[in-house]
Amino acid sequence: MKRHLVMCMLILLLVTSGLALFPGKKVYACSCVESDVQKRLETYTTVFTGEVVKKGASQQSKHDGLLREYTFDVDTAWKGVHAKKMKIIGSDGGSDSCGIQFEKKQSYLIFASLDERDNRLHTNLCSGNILMEQVGDDLKLLGAGKLVSKEDFGETTDGRGEYFQLILYGTVILLAVLAIVWVWRRKRRI
Repeated sequence: MKRHLVMCMLILLLVTSGLALFPGKKVYACSCVESDVQKRLETYTTVFTGEVVKKGASQQSKHDGLLREYTFDVDTAWKGVHAKKMKIIGSDGGSDSCGIQFEKKQSYLIFASLDERDNRLHTNLCSGNILMEQVGDDLKLLGAGKLVSKEDFGETTDGRGEYFQLILYGTVILLAVLAIVWVWRRKRRI
């Protein structure tokens, strides 16, 4: 009997020490701090209303779990809008992990923050995004926004297009200068 009790205690000790030494994957439940729409306007980098025109594929992120890129056609802007079509990265998990799902052809009031790790706008369940059908008095509390048209910004969707053009033009100029120098040196040798 004593030997049986010692064996049970030993097995229990091994199991609990194994769990302590090799814990499973950490799991976090979503817990959002409530804030009113005016506080969110102050807090977030970008605030606008717009319709989802493109819903990208879900992708695994190294730090943030599943993410999905959404493209919005912006109607009204309050803050941080730099294009008629804005790309926003949404956490794509379930609501228990602060994930959010936007549906194509639906309009939303969006609150997003710039993530310095990838220089893109991110949002999640705790950001306070609202389907336009459910906005209620929040638009009145935000005050008058600016109606956005294509003429305001052109068709760029993010700053990357401008950087690409600068790099492209810089490369063309550099190649032209190198070609001129090469021709000039060649003529001097002759």
